[in-house]
Amino acid sequence: MKNRTLYPLNALRAFEAAARHLSFAKAADELSVTPAAVSHQVRKLEDYLGLQLFRRLPRGLLLNDEGQTFAADLADVFVSLDKVIERTMSGPAQTGLTISVAPMFAIKWLVPRLQHFADNHPDVDVRMSSSTEVVDFQRSGFDAAIRLGRGQYPGLVAERLFDETLTPMCSPRLLDGLDTPDDLRDRVLLHDDSMAFHPDAPTWETWLDAAGAEQVDPSRGPRFSQPEHTLQAAIDGVGVVLGWRNLASGDLAAGRLVEPFKLGLPLDFAFYLVYPEAYADRRKIRKFSSWLLSQSAADKQLQGQAQG
Repeated sequence: MKNRTLYPLNALRAFEAAARHLSFAKAADELSVTPAAVSHQVRKLEDYLGLQLFRRLPRGLLLNDEGQTFAADLADVFVSLDKVIERTMSGPAQTGLTISVAPMFAIKWLVPRLQHFADNHPDVDVRMSSSTEVVDFQRSGFDAAIRLGRGQYPGLVAERLFDETLTPMCSPRLLDGLDTPDDLRDRVLLHDDSMAFHPDAPTWETWLDAAGAEQVDPSRGPRFSQPEHTLQAAIDGVGVVLGWRNLASGDLAAGRLVEPFKLGLPLDFAFYLVYPEAYADRRKIRKFSSWLLSQSAADKQLQGQAQG
């Protein structure tokens, strides 16, 4: 087998940078070396090729015909090298996808679907941390996060998964006798205070007003700081919750919860998959993002059929 030629890689790198910038000084800044070092490497490459690649002018550089052709071909080589490195870094040794997820989203939406993701993408192992803390991607080691917000995340890609609507939900055991919104006066109202910091978030008071109910005291009933706890209390038959329709889709589909009334109030937030712009080409993130969006689209289709 013929020995592979030992190319002057440092010189090629220096020339590629200088050809893009048409400046030894700018290439030196990019490569964290001195302009003299870049000039030396380019001269070394020209000696190796037996060709002059630049016209050196008093105020800068110009590529000659040979230099232009060589620079274009070399740029393609570096692009191919970048792709090889990315594929290698996204391969078996880099298949763990570490995500931070809001607890409610994790419990009620993501975890029940993870086996489907694993079946379709066995090469990607999801490592999930349940938290509402803001993620510092540079220090935390997370690849992505799922958050409830308005999609304004500077420096991050924010992919909208789905909006949320709040509507009354209860166990089927409590459905009998709930014919009109005023019938809620005979039921325990469960209060989710997790959005209390947001003055425009729907509450029992705003829902009852929108429904035209006049005989129900919206202030009574137990209060919970986490939406998943409120929803579980409703599943257990404690009372009626103003629940999150999308996050409760699994419980609604399984019949653990029912909607006695179809009036829903939109929440002025949505769930987003967020990750640094620099991570956008990582295969594991692309796979996870595509899967999340397909699951969300399937949920919307099922809800449309149910409401139709």
